[in-house]
Amino acid sequence: MTRLGHKVTIVEAAAGLRRGGTPVDITGETIDILRRMGMLDAVLAKALPPRGFDFKDENDATLGGFTAETGERDPATARYEIHRDDLLDILFAAIDGAIDMRFQRSIRQLSDNASAVTVTFDDGAQEQYALVFGCDGNRSNTRALAFDDAETASYFMGGYFYLRVVPETGLLPGDTSQLFSVPGKSAMLNGYHDRTDICLAFRAERPIAYDFRDKAAQRRLIREQFEGIGWKVPAMLAHVDTEGDFYFDQANQIRMQTWSTGRIALVGDAGYCVSPLAGMGGSIALIGAARLADALAQHPGDHAAAFQAYETGLRPFVEAVQERAATNGMSMLFPADEAELAERNRRLRDGTIDL
Repeated sequence: MTRLGHKVTIVEAAAGLRRGGTPVDITGETIDILRRMGMLDAVLAKALPPRGFDFKDENDATLGGFTAETGERDPATARYEIHRDDLLDILFAAIDGAIDMRFQRSIRQLSDNASAVTVTFDDGAQEQYALVFGCDGNRSNTRALAFDDAETASYFMGGYFYLRVVPETGLLPGDTSQLFSVPGKSAMLNGYHDRTDICLAFRAERPIAYDFRDKAAQRRLIREQFEGIGWKVPAMLAHVDTEGDFYFDQANQIRMQTWSTGRIALVGDAGYCVSPLAGMGGSIALIGAARLADALAQHPGDHAAAFQAYETGLRPFVEAVQERAATNGMSMLFPADEAELAERNRRLRDGTIDL
């Protein structure tokens, strides 16, 4: 937006950059976007080694999986991973000092009219902006303030997941992912040279009422769901019991009737969360931002036409990713019952399953 000649303000409720989380996939269109932004070399310098993915049984025998890529990767076609914090540092370095960055601020009200959006901040101050973009995630405040269908936009996929990043645990080799499933529950480990991702997921027929701010209650819920399950789950639960940051939420998607209203538009998870099961949340955020910027460049001075072009061009891709995650992604990673688990394992044996 700065390169297009706009004066940009970013409003962030947190006190600083939000760190942590699992690595981001960089592939396909995202590679070209980073090249255009002049960041590809910096990203490739921080790219993680390729990881194998093994499906395990209770005795830790491998049922099937995918081997790590070997040899030189072609940047035009390859899939890379980069730690989220490393990508965050690269992105922030490109805008640091060039924009008005306001930490520990949030928006209380948005008033959209033909010429501008009046933004009321949490301290009562008001300012006017030509355009407002909600890039504020799955629980988007912008979406809630500006869109009529905000309350019905969340699509429950039938499960919950817990995710925590801890120092290297010794539970699996580095540069490897392992997944163990019983009907309705799955445990996954991602191993890196200096850290381990711990993921525990379970199915639920309907949303569970819980306080997303009550971390102790969420830890109790995970322990109750996975108590008595074998493989490496007891060792994983030991990390659940310790204090530290983690992420717990329902597996859901955001399915909006439209991604824009007036001078306000949504980008990334705020408008079209595809869920962690898609493995593309970070990539789609970058793709969405680039597509929106391209549309604004192609329709200078006409935000309505730009927003329409942005949505028309990107929606088919987003909906295809969402459908794949809600069907194949759920049945492969988190089989709901004995039949779904048996079918997943059969496909593993036959070599007909794909990540």
